Amino acid sequence: MLKTVRPLLLPLLLGAFTLPALAGDLEQPMKKIGFNYKQAVKADDPATMEKFITQMKDEVEKAKGREMPTAKKAKFLEGLDEVQTELDASLAALKSGDQEKARAHLAKVNDLKKEYHKYAKQKG
Repeated sequence: MLKTVRPLLLPLLLGAFTLPALAGDLEQPMKKIGFNYKQAVKADDPATMEKFITQMKDEVEKAKGREMPTAKKAKFLEGLDEVQTELDASLAALKSGDQEKARAHLAKVNDLKKEYHKYAKQKG
């Protein structure tokens, strides 16, 4: 019986592992961006903030290369570009010693998330 069931189980198991990966292609970088954002906001010193902002920038780049619905892709990429601009400005502020200005740019990242997050959804 095992010999007759095995050929049927293999495709089912492979499908079970690949479908979530395809469906959540954008999910992992987005979660990491969120995690790094929270850590950057909580950071007490500029070096720690810089570390998490840099990690956010890396995840934004990864998110840009992920699959997403074609109808939403242009708008979503526009949002990611704006996020990247704010992250660059935040890093520049940190390098010039202005931690408050860096935090203001991080707050803008949160506003952009609210505005563009709907375009990251996989459906539609």
